Amino acid sequence: MNDALTQAATIGVIGDVHLFWDAEDVAFFNQSNYDMLLFVGDLAAYTQVRGLGVARSLGKLRIPAMCIPGNHDGLHALQLGAEIAPRAHRFRNVFCQGQDWRCTNLDRALGHVKLVAYSRHRVELSGIAFNLVVCRPHSIGGRRVACLRYLAKKYGVDSMESSSARLKALIDRCDDAPIVFLAHNGPSGLGDRADSIWGCDFRKQEEDWGDRDLEEAVRHAKGQGRAVLATVAGHMHRRTKSGNHRPGQIQKDGTLYINAAEVPRHRIKQGAMKRHHVELTLTRTTATAKDIWV
Repeated sequence: MNDALTQAATIGVIGDVHLFWDAEDVAFFNQSNYDMLLFVGDLAAYTQVRGLGVARSLGKLRIPAMCIPGNHDGLHALQLGAEIAPRAHRFRNVFCQGQDWRCTNLDRALGHVKLVAYSRHRVELSGIAFNLVVCRPHSIGGRRVACLRYLAKKYGVDSMESSSARLKALIDRCDDAPIVFLAHNGPSGLGDRADSIWGCDFRKQEEDWGDRDLEEAVRHAKGQGRAVLATVAGHMHRRTKSGNHRPGQIQKDGTLYINAAEVPRHRIKQGAMKRHHVELTLTRTTATAKDIWV
């Protein structure tokens, strides 16, 4: 059999950590055969100090790794509350003071693990080449763009439309290799039920809570004839507020969409502590994924 047909890259995808990370996780991944690790964000919870501790632990990984900041990364509790609660929106610009400094501290704590956002990376793993397009950081989902003042200063993004334009520009810079998107929250257009893969489960009215700019970016890539193998994200925890479970992955129009947010990712199973991640396998033309508890 032709070796080119059997080549595959394996990537460990770690969902919303929310402080559930320890030395055993580091040891497992350092001893694994993964070519790369992708973190979809939310290393922290509501305090940044403990999140920095997680980041320093990630810095001990010996495998190439990238992390996109989630809505809990670089945001303190008051800022996050102002972003989420409609009545507190007017305080967003006040509470966002210092976010740039907090994100810089997070980046330093991660060491050689790359903190990434709004960027394109040409990756080749085990003979498999692809473009990794990293999307909008700090997403809270839905129609609004969170951390707008910070995004405007850092990335020149001041609206959903400008975020979409920035992602499309990254796609235009990709070469002929397939595309994999890394995001904190997944794209809109994949269901408007509470238990859809990125559906809203915390309001009385069910709705699509995916990111419109990411949906438009995927559409733009496919409209140019580019192969989009996978979109990797998290944010909307798989277990919904009502106790139901949203799917961890779906296939649509030739693209695999993965929601890795199994929270908490440390759980007692059959009397032993198990740790969750997703194993993503890429070939030149396909993407497959499976949940791993170790």
